[in-house]
Amino acid sequence: MLNTLSSRNSNEITSLAIGKFDGMHLAHFKLLEHLDSQGAILSIHTQAPRMLTPHKESHTSIPIFYVDLARIKNLSAKAFVEFLTRHFKALKRIVVGYDFKFGKDRKFSASDLYTLCADKEIIIVPEYKIHDLGVHSSIIKECITTGNIPIANLLLGRIYTIYAHTTTGQNIGSRELYPTINLVCNDYILPQDGVYASMCKLDEIWYESVSFVGNRLSTDREFSIETHILGRSIPALPPHLALGFVQKIRENRHFDTLQSLKDQITKDIDTATHILRLSIQRLHKLQS
Repeated sequence: MLNTLSSRNSNEITSLAIGKFDGMHLAHFKLLEHLDSQGAILSIHTQAPRMLTPHKESHTSIPIFYVDLARIKNLSAKAFVEFLTRHFKALKRIVVGYDFKFGKDRKFSASDLYTLCADKEIIIVPEYKIHDLGVHSSIIKECITTGNIPIANLLLGRIYTIYAHTTTGQNIGSRELYPTINLVCNDYILPQDGVYASMCKLDEIWYESVSFVGNRLSTDREFSIETHILGRSIPALPPHLALGFVQKIRENRHFDTLQSLKDQITKDIDTATHILRLSIQRLHKLQS
């Protein structure tokens, strides 16, 4: 029932943080602070076409074990605890958030673990807030899909980054506009359509960039994700890269001519450069 990319054996785990962990945001890391040196994460996996963090291992060195929600959602509370003790035989401490629910129809709450796991230490972590705003994956997703990237990044504690494959585009940019790297990304939640100040990571180096997400309304009207690296040419592209979103610049819109589109992109580059220069110290802190 368990899957993991870690070399750690589940029978070695003495403390366990349990939850969905979609986002790997600041509230999640508050849970992880309570794990001991033999701690691990149990991520309850749900099927979704796009996620905040489909690749959680890139955000922590703590071993992660996965279980499909479909396999445990109909277990009774007692059966769920038996599932934990069967797979984690050395388990002494369980860490969950204040809103953790388990058992069939989610009838049991975090506090029920005190009686169901009387032989174990139970730590229930209260809601974590920033500026009176609760840090939750649902809020972060809403911020991303509505273009409110600065708030999403604040709650994540990092730049919201997608990992994508590079692909060939129309080649209009390199010929008549600005050269862009065209991307394909099918598993991450994408920001609202528009133009963004962004950071692009190639070969472990971050570059400032301006990026577009949406349908190309001025040309073929096809959906695309494109990024233009500021002030640098990239002679050879890797098969994939990371693209981090910093701030939305403007909405996607139609331009009557390629020249008017190029004029607007020139303004977008100036705007992105200004935003990134003002944010450079904060961005480096988030990237580290």
